[in-house]
Amino acid sequence: MNTRPKIPYVQSAASQDVPPPYHFPGVTVNAFVWDAEMAPIQAYCDRFFNLGPEEERGFVYKPAAFWPYVTMLFINYPEMVSSPRYRENTGPELGYNYRGVVSQTEVFVVMPVVRYGTTPGKLLLDTTLEWVLPFIVVGEPMSAVCGREMLGLEKLLAQIDTGESRFPGSFCGRVSLPGWRSDTPNVMQEMLRFIDVNTDPVLPTFWGRPPATSPATLLQSRQARWMIEGLGTAGDFYDSVSMLPNPMNMRTISLKQFRDAAQPDRAIYQALVSCRSRYSDIENFQFYNERDVTIDFHDQGSFREILKVFLKLEGATPSGKRIQVKPRAAYRFNATIDFDEMEVVHTFPVERGPGLPPWPVNSHLTARWARPWLGFFGQPHR
Repeated sequence: MNTRPKIPYVQSAASQDVPPPYHFPGVTVNAFVWDAEMAPIQAYCDRFFNLGPEEERGFVYKPAAFWPYVTMLFINYPEMVSSPRYRENTGPELGYNYRGVVSQTEVFVVMPVVRYGTTPGKLLLDTTLEWVLPFIVVGEPMSAVCGREMLGLEKLLAQIDTGESRFPGSFCGRVSLPGWRSDTPNVMQEMLRFIDVNTDPVLPTFWGRPPATSPATLLQSRQARWMIEGLGTAGDFYDSVSMLPNPMNMRTISLKQFRDAAQPDRAIYQALVSCRSRYSDIENFQFYNERDVTIDFHDQGSFREILKVFLKLEGATPSGKRIQVKPRAAYRFNATIDFDEMEVVHTFPVERGPGLPPWPVNSHLTARWARPWLGFFGQPHR
C-alpha cells in the first residue's frame, strides 16, 4: 500500500487557471470550410507531435487525408461556466465553481489528424482521429491564460469584432492581434488586421449568386434539417466524426510544455494533452451561400508563421497582400458546448539537467474505442 501523502494543489484567489470541465450554453457558431494542404499539416505534426525517435514514442501523427479540409469557427460564448462535479474545500478562497461566469468571442482554425501506432499491435489499438488547433485567438484574458496553462493550446489575446455585414441575416468577422509588420530589427509590435470575413444573408435569400451546388440544398427538406439538428443529441453514439463539416465530438490534441528559465530554448516538460469538446442542443442550423462568402487573411510580417500552417503560400517572405480563401461550405448554428475529459496522452522523456533523471515517459495511447475491449480480453486488473 502506498502511504505517501498526496501533495495538495495550492490555489490563490488571483489564479486564472481554471481546469475543465467547462459548460458553455447558448453559443453561436459561424463556420467556414475550405480545402486543406497536406504538406503544411504534416510539417506541423512533425514539429509539435512527432518528437524524438519514432521507435521510442511508438506513434506518428499524419494529416487525415480522407477529410482534406480546414474549418475556421467564430464562436460567441454568452456564458462560460466552470462546472466541476465536486465541491472544493479551499478555506477562505472561493472554489472554481463559485466564481461566476465570463463571456467571450473565440476564433480558431481546426483540422483533423490521425495518430497511428508504429507496430502491428499498436496500429490496431492506438490509431485514432484527433483535431489540432494551429491558430486560436480569444477576446478574454482569463481564457487565454487558462487555455495555455491547462491545455497547452497556443491561445493568443486578440481584438475580435463580429456582427452583420451589408444585409440583415449576414455575418462579418474581424480579427486583429499583436504582430510585427516586418522582420526588420527593432520594429515595434502593433495591432494588425489578420482576418476579414463577410457573408451575404443565410439561405434562402434573393441576394447573391444561385446556390445550385451549395451544401445548403441538404436542408431543402424539413426531414433533413431535423436530422442535422438531431446530431447534437446523438453525439454520444460516435466519438470523433459526424456527418457535418463540424465534428460534434471533437478531441483536441496539443503540445503542453514548460520552458527552462535559464536556457529558454530548452523544455523542462513536454506532453501531449487531449480534451473533448462536445456539442449538444443543436438548433437554428442554416447555410450561407459559400459563393457569396469572402475570407481574407493578411499576409504581413510575423503572420506568415501562422498562415503557412493551413494555407498554400507563394514565395518565402510575406507578400504584404490579402490572401483570399474560397470556402467549400459556410454555415451557422446555435448549440451548447461542454469541454471535459482532459487527459495527458503521452509525456516525452525530457532531460532535466546534471544529476537528475529524465522526466519519465507516461503514455495512454490506446484509442478510447479499444480500451473496453483491451480491458476485457487483456490481463486482469490487480
